[in-house]
Amino acid sequence: MPNCSNPLQCQMAVRVLCTCDCGGANHAKLRLMMDNPETRENAELQLIELKSYQTKLKKAKRIERRKRRAEARKASKSIT
Repeated sequence: MPNCSNPLQCQMAVRVLCTCDCGGANHAKLRLMMDNPETRENAELQLIELKSYQTKLKKAKRIERRKRRAEARKASKSIT
């Protein structure tokens, strides 16, 4: 299963077009499970796991962004 750049939004999507990194492989899978009464319980558990994963992913991206900005500031200060 390819990784999504925004897994929660992709797997809960309503629209048809997928614009994330998975290229549509994960698109709307969880939403379809939520709509089906037989698989809803399992989908709710997966949703909880996906939300915690999304939180960790956001935190990691934020840290990476801050590091890049700090390096850019150091590089611009050393030039001047």
